[in-house]
Amino acid sequence: MARFLVVKHLGALRPIDEAGEAVLQKLGQGEVVEIGLRRPRNVRHHRLFWALMSLVWEQVQGPEYPTVEALVVRLKIATGHRDELHFEGGVVAFVPRSIAFHAMDQIEFDAFYNRVCDWVAANVLPGVTQEDLKREIEEMIGARPRQEVPGAR
Repeated sequence: MARFLVVKHLGALRPIDEAGEAVLQKLGQGEVVEIGLRRPRNVRHHRLFWALMSLVWEQVQGPEYPTVEALVVRLKIATGHRDELHFEGGVVAFVPRSIAFHAMDQIEFDAFYNRVCDWVAANVLPGVTQEDLKREIEEMIGARPRQEVPGAR
């Protein structure tokens, strides 16, 4: 299977480099092919996630969450990013799925990040909206300028 990156331009998908052009050259005019849409992961978004995890871990660290990684495992399971294993006697175990770049594209990661923000807002920082939480994380990593609070110095 040939893989290459494309960009949408004037209603059509076009290769972004010579390697992609070479793949298209091999297709005959009118030949039908199947394509799948997968957006490459955004490194900045990945950094936002880990900044969020650090912020949350500062609030919940203790015996249940001795490390940030333990928190991430719990959040993967709580937000449904998991597989279920069924054992004899009705025992069910949850195995967290990977969030590595090769395991999920940007579309999947965005949905996962939103579920995590919802969970954090509901379970760790009650009264904080998902939007407030995202804004704070973006300010923490310098992705958004810090907003001044009127009257504060």
